[in-house]
Amino acid sequence: MGLRHRAGTREPSNKGGYMLSRNWKKTVFIAAAFIAVFSFTTYAQKSPVNAKGKPLSIASVDFPQFQPYKVRTESEKKACDDFGIKYTMFQPPEVTTQSYVDTISNVLEQGFDAVIIEPWDWSGAFVPVLEKAKAKGIPLVSVHQKYPEAKYFISELYIDNAGYGITAAEQIGKATGGKANVLIMMNNASIANQAVMRQSFADAIAKKWPGIKLIDTEFTNVDPITASNVLASALKAYPEIDTALWLEGATVTTGLDVVKEAGVIDKVKVIGIDDPPDVIASIGKGEAWGSFVQNFWKQGYEAVRNITDFYNKASFPKETDCGIVLVTKANWQNYLPSMWAPVAIKGKAYKK
Repeated sequence: MGLRHRAGTREPSNKGGYMLSRNWKKTVFIAAAFIAVFSFTTYAQKSPVNAKGKPLSIASVDFPQFQPYKVRTESEKKACDDFGIKYTMFQPPEVTTQSYVDTISNVLEQGFDAVIIEPWDWSGAFVPVLEKAKAKGIPLVSVHQKYPEAKYFISELYIDNAGYGITAAEQIGKATGGKANVLIMMNNASIANQAVMRQSFADAIAKKWPGIKLIDTEFTNVDPITASNVLASALKAYPEIDTALWLEGATVTTGLDVVKEAGVIDKVKVIGIDDPPDVIASIGKGEAWGSFVQNFWKQGYEAVRNITDFYNKASFPKETDCGIVLVTKANWQNYLPSMWAPVAIKGKAYKK
């Protein structure tokens, strides 16, 4: 049951489900050399207004090239359409903490009425831009992460990482009759939210499911080559593995390929995270067993709703656990209504 790290070909990363490295000198570069900016404006109805009496203009800093974040930005846009707000999304030129923070700093100079961000690094890297927003009086909303210092945000819409691990243990326990040999695939050991997921899973099986064993943990660095190598090695070293649980979403498809090539697709339950189309299609084919989908729809839409209520001086939750939904072959074609059902869309009350 060791927590081991086999050497990969790239530096560890630290961004949520797709987290990024604190070693900014070795980064994964996006093809674009400059910040990509996408703007959408709809004034179908009267907008909430800022202190100058003008319609709101808000910004989001995100990575829509990755499926969950694409879902979130699309949900933000939908909310802005519904509430008559101008929406601008900024995509950092590099997938690194430094690039993300630099982009936020740039956005804070552009006169937006509020900004939506995901502060995934808790080591202090975000503090300068958080203080900058505070000094400028620009409201911030945190999505996906429950940042340790809530004082910087008007609201936080997050995933309960401890709850994620407990839910994973419960669902695996029910599906296997309480007997499984589990391999966890995660980004790297320094990723705070994934470390919490892993530990809560380990604690839950120790408490309630003694027949479920955590055999090994491998680190992918969200790199397909690294993921392929460490997974293949783990399956050879521990042939008893019958369940592979991913805590990052970038290499699940790679894992499926490795499991198929090893001839154990009928033995090993591959469990992904979030809903990349190829993973969902694999579930439909009966290859992947399932995927725990984090509610990025709720994060995006209600972030905008919170900003709207803030400017309209209406009440809104300061903390929201957005929840997860397990997608399996039983619901892979119709899970989307489950993602939207708890979202407080326009005219609908917030769920307590």
